[in-house]
Amino acid sequence: MNNELKLSVSKVKTFLSCKKKYKYTYIDKLPQKEFDFYILGKFCHKVLEDFHITYINGSTELFNSVMSKVFKQASREFVMSKEMKKECWDIIDKYLRLIIKNKIDNIYPNIIACEKNFNFIVDKNISLNGMIDRIQIDNDGVLHVGDYKTTKNKKYLQNDKFQLLTYAYYLVTQDNLDLDKIRASYILLRHNFEHITFDFKIDEILKIKDMYIEYANAILSETEFNPTVSKLCEYCGFCNICPDAQKYANVFNGEVSWID
Repeated sequence: MNNELKLSVSKVKTFLSCKKKYKYTYIDKLPQKEFDFYILGKFCHKVLEDFHITYINGSTELFNSVMSKVFKQASREFVMSKEMKKECWDIIDKYLRLIIKNKIDNIYPNIIACEKNFNFIVDKNISLNGMIDRIQIDNDGVLHVGDYKTTKNKKYLQNDKFQLLTYAYYLVTQDNLDLDKIRASYILLRHNFEHITFDFKIDEILKIKDMYIEYANAILSETEFNPTVSKLCEYCGFCNICPDAQKYANVFNGEVSWID
């Protein structure tokens, strides 16, 4: 392998799901449509980040006051429909009520970092970058990594450890943490902040390096970049320009309706 490759969880998952989309996104760097659910996710991430950073920086303000402030700030930054803003408000309101209850019950987590960026060398000419939504210390002393998800369908996350193992790998190998395990969760914003949680032992975490080497070799040796065409193409930002997807779609006045 003679070329340098910068990887991320998103890059690898895009390649595995559709090689044509990988080419459009990371090689051709084409502009793509941004769907409402992407904006909703960015908005909620921003509100939760600003909220917790306020307390990491030592604020003693009331939860309600801080949440109101950061929600208004994010509302000025993101353009949303009234319906989407209402859904965002409902999500954040549920979160506020949850953390107030947790504070009263003395189970409020010790959140030590939000939106933590990382960029490091995995092996030779393979680098890995990303961002961890949340890092906390649980009441039992275990380091806990959290990733916010706005998906409506949570089933696909039940056995998907790849992203969380990646974050754990960074913390173990780059932050030199002397731990025997790391806890990691997908935090489901549209499901009342339900957690899908895994406890990873160090030997399981370290195996992720070999997976990235394997994926890097596959990406660098790819020449065809054939598409994976399915109904999921409807939610792809390139659905209106990809000729392969159009073969499976009826296009009428710019709207795409999908055929079984």
